[in-house]
Amino acid sequence: MAALRVAARRFVSGGGGQTPAVAVAVGQAQRRLFPRLFQVDRARSTTSSAATANSNAAAGRGLDGDGQERILKEIHNMREQLYDLTSEAERTYEISGKAGREVARLRQELAAQVEPRSNDRTWRVLRGKSIFERYGGTAAFMFTFYVLAGMAMGSIVELGPEEKRWIKKKRSEARKKGGGLDTMSL
Repeated sequence: MAALRVAARRFVSGGGGQTPAVAVAVGQAQRRLFPRLFQVDRARSTTSSAATANSNAAAGRGLDGDGQERILKEIHNMREQLYDLTSEAERTYEISGKAGREVARLRQELAAQVEPRSNDRTWRVLRGKSIFERYGGTAAFMFTFYVLAGMAMGSIVELGPEEKRWIKKKRSEARKKGGGLDTMSL
């Protein structure tokens, strides 16, 4: 990247020594010629300075155990309120379309995060559905991986002696016809 900057500087300025005004003009010309290079540099410096500023702000605020506990309790209370609000909205209003689906999905996700509500049948259903989706997806992935790995190793489908002979015969016929295995003849 530095080589591109040097080449751009030489290309725009024509080589020799530069006055400060020329240096500014060269910098602007470089940004016009290679905008992505300058955007990457800016993004890196902004990201690192933002992370430093956030860590300094957190250190300046002194988020000790009490401060963290207060914030976490506030987040917990907001989750509870949001679940109650989405429940009321679904019971009271007919929300259709994309907004209705988003509210229903949010309510389902919050059901797994709020305090147990044993008297709320809908909460029990939503929590069960959320748990099933989470662990059911993992189980489906594991089963699929097991089946595909077994198929790749040949341990799931065992061929009988007749089938093996038939495959050998087809392979030898394909070789005689001219190179490689003819998949259409299998």
